[in-house]
Amino acid sequence: MKKFISILIFLALLSSTAIAQQVASEPQEGDLLFAYSTTAGRAISDATVHDTTALPIYHVAIATWVSDKLYALEAIDEGVVLTPYDKFLERTMSKGGMLIGRLHDRSGVDQSVSNALEHLGKPYDDLYMIDTHEIYCSELVQLSYVNGKGQRLFPLIHMSFHDAKGHILDYWQEHYAKRGMAVPEGALGTNPAQLAHDPAITILTQK
Repeated sequence: MKKFISILIFLALLSSTAIAQQVASEPQEGDLLFAYSTTAGRAISDATVHDTTALPIYHVAIATWVSDKLYALEAIDEGVVLTPYDKFLERTMSKGGMLIGRLHDRSGVDQSVSNALEHLGKPYDDLYMIDTHEIYCSELVQLSYVNGKGQRLFPLIHMSFHDAKGHILDYWQEHYAKRGMAVPEGALGTNPAQLAHDPAITILTQK
């Protein structure tokens, strides 16, 4: 009888652990949703991910609940929009996969999401320049995320448009040449891979 009870307890523990892992893998308010690609030719990840062991992260969005429905708040070609989470996940998985990043200090989460929502409707910035009316995906996060004291969590960095050998990728040279600009190598900005490696967050799970 004791052996039977012990087996039941063991099975119950297994079940509760599985449930806990399942809950932990679901996005919470303010989590960062990082998209990575398993295919070649992602211009952003090719330029910003120089570690061959790292996942090629090319996009980031913000998880937020609106009227009991989960959305990805993101800056994409259509501008800053709220995308239903299921649709976001389907799109992301079709290109590779998704990582969930959660803040260690969640005291500023509500304010951060509120800040990000103020950018809804802004056009997308395909020049990846800060201090403009347009906005790009990681810029949305960098501008919006603060701690409980209202201080920004993520610093600006010097932008990289080159490969691991230091060569500016042809894609970016052509991209900016069409707009009559030189590649803004080294200008201040942000990128999804930088955010994914920031010590302010932990990567919880891999979809």
